[in-house]
Amino acid sequence: MLRPPLDEFMTGELNDFIRAQLLTALEHLKTGRRYFTYNSFNVLLDADAGTATVEDVFAVDRQSTVMLEELRTHLRTAEDS
Repeated sequence: MLRPPLDEFMTGELNDFIRAQLLTALEHLKTGRRYFTYNSFNVLLDADAGTATVEDVFAVDRQSTVMLEELRTHLRTAEDS
């Protein structure tokens, strides 16, 4: 069974650079959207909707959407690991 794209992104693609990039973007994003393209996943931060979407580059129908604060929590937790 496949894990959700967010879980795969957090364990497989996330590194210190990506973590810092996303945390900085979350800190500065007040309105609008920011879109980040990585090797296997794309991340869309949508301040207006208050959501973050992690998309699997290789399977367009696979994505995870969470609230921005939940993504921030995941990123900070991964930082402490």
